[in-house]
Amino acid sequence: MKKQRLQIQGMHCVGCAMTVDGALEDLPGVKSASTSYARQTAEVEYDEQKVTEAQLIAAVEQAGYKAVPA
Repeated sequence: MKKQRLQIQGMHCVGCAMTVDGALEDLPGVKSASTSYARQTAEVEYDEQKVTEAQLIAAVEQAGYKAVPA
């Protein structure tokens, strides 16, 4: 398992953080996602054999936010 922190842009409330969590956790291979609205970050634990960092970023962007590795 690999851990990755992503900087998230565009979140305005706790509901936004929950949306990002859901988008990440829906990906096969993601064990957990914990998004903080206050810090504007997401901590993701995932199986790098099943999902890539680029796929994590794409999932966040598909949910309507911008993500970059932190």
